Amino acid sequence: MPLQEQDLINELNVYSGLDSFNSDVLEKELAMCQKLGADVEKIKALKFNALQLSEIRKGLEDNKVDVNKYLNPKMSWTEMEELRLEMSQGIDMSRYRAMGFDTDQLYQIRRGISDGIDVSVYAKKEYLADQMRQLRKGLTKNEEVPIIFFQDPQYDAMQMREIRKGLQAGVDVSTYAMVSMPYMKMRAIRESAEDGLVFDAKTIAKNNADVLKEMHLAFVDKVNIDSYLSMKYDADQLEQIRLGLKENLPLDAYITPEMRGEAIKEIRLGLEQGLDVAQYANVAYNWKQMAEMRIGLEHQIDISPYCKPLYWHDQMREIRLGIEAGLDISKYSSMMYTAKDMRRIKSKLISGEIKSILSEDGLEGGGGVFDRTGGISDQTILVSSMLQNRDDYIMITADKMACFMHLPLRNDGISYTVDAIVAFLTKIRIKKGVDKDAIKKMIAKNEPGEKFLVACGKEHVNGIDGYYEFFFDTEHKNEFKYNKDGSLDFNNADMIQQIKVGDKIAIYHKASKGQSGYNIFGDIMPATNGKEKPILKGDGFMIMNDRVTYVAKVSGAIEMSDGIINIQKIMIVPEVKITDRKINYDGFVYVQGDVKSGSEIVATGDIVIGGHMESSTLTSGGNVIIAGGATCPIRGGITATGNITAKFFEGVTIKGKEISANYFINCNVEARGFIKTFGRQGVIYGGTCHSVAGLESANAGNKTGARTVITLGASQELISEFSKVQKDLSREKENLNALLKEKERLQEIGSGDLRIMQWKIKINAAAGIKEQAIKTLMERKDALDAEIKRAGESQAVITEMIYTNTILIIDGIGYKVVEDRRAYGKLVFKTDGKKENIVVVDA
Repeated sequence: MPLQEQDLINELNVYSGLDSFNSDVLEKELAMCQKLGADVEKIKALKFNALQLSEIRKGLEDNKVDVNKYLNPKMSWTEMEELRLEMSQGIDMSRYRAMGFDTDQLYQIRRGISDGIDVSVYAKKEYLADQMRQLRKGLTKNEEVPIIFFQDPQYDAMQMREIRKGLQAGVDVSTYAMVSMPYMKMRAIRESAEDGLVFDAKTIAKNNADVLKEMHLAFVDKVNIDSYLSMKYDADQLEQIRLGLKENLPLDAYITPEMRGEAIKEIRLGLEQGLDVAQYANVAYNWKQMAEMRIGLEHQIDISPYCKPLYWHDQMREIRLGIEAGLDISKYSSMMYTAKDMRRIKSKLISGEIKSILSEDGLEGGGGVFDRTGGISDQTILVSSMLQNRDDYIMITADKMACFMHLPLRNDGISYTVDAIVAFLTKIRIKKGVDKDAIKKMIAKNEPGEKFLVACGKEHVNGIDGYYEFFFDTEHKNEFKYNKDGSLDFNNADMIQQIKVGDKIAIYHKASKGQSGYNIFGDIMPATNGKEKPILKGDGFMIMNDRVTYVAKVSGAIEMSDGIINIQKIMIVPEVKITDRKINYDGFVYVQGDVKSGSEIVATGDIVIGGHMESSTLTSGGNVIIAGGATCPIRGGITATGNITAKFFEGVTIKGKEISANYFINCNVEARGFIKTFGRQGVIYGGTCHSVAGLESANAGNKTGARTVITLGASQELISEFSKVQKDLSREKENLNALLKEKERLQEIGSGDLRIMQWKIKINAAAGIKEQAIKTLMERKDALDAEIKRAGESQAVITEMIYTNTILIIDGIGYKVVEDRRAYGKLVFKTDGKKENIVVVDA
C-alpha cells in the first residue's frame, strides 16, 4: 500500500531538489503552500512558475518573511529569492536598490554585509556582479587578500579571479596583474608559478597563454621542449610533442614545423601503436588523410592504393573500407569519382549489382571452319547442323557450372572432331573449363545417349579472416562457479591471471586472399578476401618487429575487456594487518589471505582479497572482489570506480558501480549501476540500499521485521546536482540578459566617449564569458537529465519473499510492505505510468 504517514514521507525525501523541475512540481508546491496557510486559489490565479512557487513556500516557512512583499508573478524567482533572504537575514537593502543595482549585484552586496565585510569597497555601479563577487571573496576573512591588486574596475571578473587566486597561493602577481593581459594567460602564469616554474617577463611577453600552458605541463611531465620552442612550434603542436616525448617516441624523425598539431597527433598515435608512420608522415597530407592511413595500418591492410595526396580524406575512407571488405576497389578508386560516387559503387559491389569481369581469353568469336580452298568444309556443315539442333547435344546445369554432352549418330557420313565440337561450344558461348580430353573420349566411344562432362566451371574460394591466437584466457572475468542453490562459490575461484615481462600474449595470423571462380560461360564468381583485424590495443604490452607477435612489457595481472587488453602492475601480499603500513599502490593489489581490522588499501587498479576483510577501508580505481566476504561492525567501507563483488557483506558501507553478493546484512549500499544477490537464500535486510539502475534479490527484509530501506532511481546527490545546475543556468541567463540590455543601451548612446568605449568592451567580454558558461551548464544539464531519465525506469525484482517493514522508494515514491509476501515467479516493484504510485506485478 502507498505510504500515507507524513513523517515517513519527509524521511524518504519525497520532495527532493529535483521536484522543482519535474512536471508535477506545481501541484506539490501548492499542496505544501496550502499546509502552510497560504491562499492557494489566489496563488493559482496569479500563475506562478515552479521556481517562483518554491520561493513563496520558503518564505511561508520562515516567520521573518512577509511573502506579500514579493507575491508578484512579474518578479523573477531570483528577485523573489533576494527579497526573501534580505528579510530572513534582517538586512535592509533599500538604499542599494534605490541606487539602481540589479538583482545579482544586490546579492553580492547582501552576501558581503552578512559576512561582516565593508561592502562600500565594491558597492559601486562600475562593478558588474561577477566583479563584486571576486572582491567580496577577497575580503572574506577565511580568504582575505589585499584586493588593491585587483580592485581596478578595468579588470574583468576572470582577471580578478586569477589575481585573487595567485595572492592566496603566495605567487608574485606583479608578473601578470595587468589590465591588458587576458585572463587565460594570467591563469597559465599563476598555475605554473604554483608548481615552481616562474616565467620571466621576456617569456611572458613572447608567448601566448596556450604555449605558456604547454611549457608548464612539460615542466610537470619532466620533458624538455626547448628546441621545439626555438623552432616556433605552436601550442597545438607542442601539446602533441610533449605527449610523445613523455612516451619516449621518436617524433623528430617524422615531424616538421609545417605540420599542424592534428597531423603530429596522428603521427604520435601511430608511433604509440608501433605502426610504420613513414607511409603517411608527410606534409603533403593533411591530418584527416593521415588519420585514414593510420586507421588502415591499424586494421593491417595495404594502404598503398590510397596513399596519394590528391585523394580527399573521404575518398581515402571509401577505398580503405573497400580494401577491408575485400572488394575490387579498381571499380571506383579513380580520382574522377567523388566520395559519394565511390560509396554508391562500393555498395553495389557489396550487394553484387556490379561484378568483376575477367578477360575472355580470346575465346570470343570463332567463325566458320573453312578448308584451304575456300569451300565450305564438312566440319563447318557439322557445326552448323549442331547449332540448329543444339538441344539434342547438350545439357547445362541450372547453376551454369557444368555442361554435359552426347553425340547422336549421323547419317550424312560426316565424322565428329574435337575442333568442331570446341567450335560449337564456343558458338553457344561456353568458354571456360572446356575439357578436350573428355571430348576425345566421347568421340572415341560414340555411344548414343551416353553423356559426358565436357565443360566445368570453377567454384570460388573465399579468403579466411585474420585472427589472433591468444596465450592467456581472454574470457577470464572472475566469473565464479555457482552452488546448487544459485549462490556464488568462491572456494576454487581463479582470482587473478598473472603474466611475466617478455611473455608472449598473442600472435596474429594474417588474412588470406580469396580465389575467384567462374561458370562455363565465363562469368566471374567473385570471392571475398579475408579481412584483417585491427591491431590489439591496451596497456602493458608491445608488438614486435614482425608486426604479428605481442609480448608483455611489464609483469602483472592481465585481462581483456571489450577487446582491450590491460596488464596492470601487481602487488601480491599474503595478508594485511593494522601493524602494516597503509598500502597505496599504482596498480593491482592481490591479498592472498585476510585483511585484518584497521587496515587500509588504496589502489589505482583492482583489489582482490582471497580471504576475509574486517573493519578496513578499501579504495579502488577498478573493481573489488572479496572471496571470503566483508564484515565492518566498527568502521571501514569499500569505494570503487568499478564493480564490487563479495561472498557476503555485513555492516559495510559500499559505493561502486554494479554491486553483488550472496547477501547484504545491515549495509549502506550506493550503486551507480545494479544491486544483485545470488541464490534462493540471497537476501538484503537491514540498512539501506540505493541503486540508480535497479535491484534483484531472492529475499528482502526478514522475519523479525528488520527495517530495510531500498531506494531506486536518481540519487539525492544526482538530484541535488541537477537542481543546482538548473538554478545556476537560470541565474546565468538572467545575468546575460542584463548584460545584453546594457549592451543595447550603449549602442544607442554611441561611441564618442572613451569611458563608454571601455565600458562597451567590458560588457562584451562579460557577455562572452556568460555565453560560454551557459553552454557548459547546458551540456551538463543535458547529461544529468539523460541519467535521471534512465534512472526513472529502474525497478526492484524479488524472486522469493519480501518481508514486513521493508520500505521501497522508487523515483521518489514511497511504498511500505505491511505484510509478508511470497513471490510465485517474481514480484516486480515499479512506478505506474503517471509516476504517482508504486505498482506490484506478480510475473
